Amino acid sequence: MTPKREKTQRNGFVLVVVLCMVIMLAVMLFGFNAKSRMNLRAVDGFKKSEQALNCARAGLNITIAAIRNTDDIHTNKTLLSILSGENTFDVANGTCSITIIEESGKLNINLLKDKNGKLNRTRTDQLLRLIDLLNRQHPGHSRISYGLVPSIIDWIDNDTQVTCLPFIKHENSGAESSYYGRLAPPYKCENKPLRTTEELLLIKGVTPQVFECIRDYVTVYGDGKININYASKRVIKSLSEKIDTALAQMIIDQRKSKLFDNIAEVRDVPGMTDNIYYAIKKTATVGPASQYYYVTSCGTVDDLDRTITALLRKNVKTKNVEVVVYKEC
Repeated sequence: MTPKREKTQRNGFVLVVVLCMVIMLAVMLFGFNAKSRMNLRAVDGFKKSEQALNCARAGLNITIAAIRNTDDIHTNKTLLSILSGENTFDVANGTCSITIIEESGKLNINLLKDKNGKLNRTRTDQLLRLIDLLNRQHPGHSRISYGLVPSIIDWIDNDTQVTCLPFIKHENSGAESSYYGRLAPPYKCENKPLRTTEELLLIKGVTPQVFECIRDYVTVYGDGKININYASKRVIKSLSEKIDTALAQMIIDQRKSKLFDNIAEVRDVPGMTDNIYYAIKKTATVGPASQYYYVTSCGTVDDLDRTITALLRKNVKTKNVEVVVYKEC
């Protein structure tokens, strides 16, 4: 092989090596650039996520201030438009929407038994009537079993005996740890009051469909009396088997023009009889000792959303507002 040819081959080899190195560096730089862009997007996404969360926190603080400083937010048109969830308002670089629900207009399922462990037949019958109303509302969906009532009782009471309610003809037995221990995964019956309504999903007979059906009508807070000023039509009807749809609607129409100042005013609602009034007088109220509000505050920055849900308790006498349950998502 001639020196000239050898030199040409060496130069060609060097060129190939250099080209390979250039290609490798280019690939490395491309990968580094892509990773850098990805990291920048992640940082930007995290920043926007935190900004959205701060917007949601601002919404919650606005709600707390409104509840603390206003005797009845539902009579304040400005606050009602803000706290209805239908409108958004600007917060820093994002927006926020707030939804607030008055919990005192719902049935407290933690009080199906009293402090002494005695069955509260009035509230138990009310829950049974509510189940009937909801089953009629969704005839083609998952039926809510009467067995839900003794199952809730077994979950919240402090004994380990399975509850049987003899005044229910069918599906009248509850469940204790012997039932839940056979599930996959197994767990124990709490035997103490529910902390949130979502905990119902652990109780025998409560499927996600059943929970969605009943969640807007029950609560785990309050003194047990139904606030007639904020109760839904079905909760009002569940107060007595003698309250029909027309009377429940009349109560709702009456409070739209002016909230009831005392329970005696309900007696003047057209269609109300003495028998019905005295049947609900002890279980209904217009001024609970403590007010509970379920708040959903949603903050948005560009296309990122963060939501805060909270349960607020207002002491009517001191006006103090306490955050009972708080969750970020």
